[in-house]
Amino acid sequence: MQTFNSDGLRERKKAQVRADLERATLELALERDLDEVTVDEICARVPVSHRTFFNYFDTKEDALFDVRRAWGDPAWIGRRLTDAYRGSVVAALVDTLFTASLPDEQDAELREARMLIAARHSGLLRRRLGRFDDLRAGLVSAVAVFLEDVAREDGATPGAAEDDADAAARAELLVVACIAAIRIAVREWAEAGGNGSAARVAERAVEITRSVAPFVR
Repeated sequence: MQTFNSDGLRERKKAQVRADLERATLELALERDLDEVTVDEICARVPVSHRTFFNYFDTKEDALFDVRRAWGDPAWIGRRLTDAYRGSVVAALVDTLFTASLPDEQDAELREARMLIAARHSGLLRRRLGRFDDLRAGLVSAVAVFLEDVAREDGATPGAAEDDADAAARAELLVVACIAAIRIAVREWAEAGGNGSAARVAERAVEITRSVAPFVR
């Protein structure tokens, strides 16, 4: 029992450090251009060591946009998709990419701060989506398996009408469509004056994705 409690405390502390680093990065990026912000400044605001920062993030852009190395891990992504699934594969993927990592009220504010920064600096949003491209292989692999699992639950026979290459192509198309739809939805949100919640932006991304990827619900 003591070991379990110690492990739980350790994980909570790690999660808090990560959240503090994300918030510090956001605060500094709101104060001035992210290109002018250094990792040393982020660490000083928490405060933690330079080495601790790189235990959690590869770059300050990753800290700003909550990009995790685990997003390149198909098993981790698969668990996130399953947790987010409520009858819609598209909504589950958008939720995983855009909202699932920020579930509570306080984190919703962080998410909207990220949206504001992305709207002000389109280059930053491109960088974030570029990081998704770096992790695309893991994302695509997880989505391909997830699509098959959902089809199986629906009583279909996944793989019967298409080979593995087709399944991977469909999964990649869905990933690319969702990433592009999130970009468009955030841009529309910014052009409308930043009105509306992050949840509505996610809903809009789902609508856009479904319009170009009708093969999946």
